[in-house]
Amino acid sequence: MTESNQELILSRISHRIKILQDNAEYISDTCSAIAEVLATSIKSGNKLMFCGNGGSAAESQHMAAEYCATLDHNKPREGMPAIALTTDTSLITAWANDFGFEGVFQRQVVTLGNSGDILIAYSTSGNSKNICMAAKAAKSKGMKVIAFAGNHKNMAIDPLADIVFKSPAIQTPLIQEIHTIAGHEICSNVERIVFNFQ
Repeated sequence: MTESNQELILSRISHRIKILQDNAEYISDTCSAIAEVLATSIKSGNKLMFCGNGGSAAESQHMAAEYCATLDHNKPREGMPAIALTTDTSLITAWANDFGFEGVFQRQVVTLGNSGDILIAYSTSGNSKNICMAAKAAKSKGMKVIAFAGNHKNMAIDPLADIVFKSPAIQTPLIQEIHTIAGHEICSNVERIVFNFQ
């Protein structure tokens, strides 16, 4: 007898819950460490720069909005400077057309980034060339790099980042879902540190 759609969905949700429960301490510790780094940078007048491809591009835009706007409209606050490097379609298409796609984020980091800023780089594989090139550029500018990836071994992003949040999963949808949970927790903690939220 085959599983019904409802049973299959319930099974998958239970699997997600187990992953989070089994890795709660790692997720909590890593999110806390990242939040401290971001809050220190923001309190010093620096900005956050986000980048990623595909679903991770959407996540970059999502998280940049949480900082610049607000995480919870019931807890209004001043904006925190954050931009997504995935949104300028004119620059991205011009650069990709003339010079190739691998440098679309690197170019923006070199041009817009300053020492003390932070690059938050999403790559579920941890090996995206344009993300790694952006990370190298960020380090050369005196920026810190926070990477979000999956739980893969020997990722190219590992030596390029100050902290790598590794979703405890290897399937892209699960990796991205946990990135969102982590991103919200990090932003919430940054708000608590910067604005003394409870």
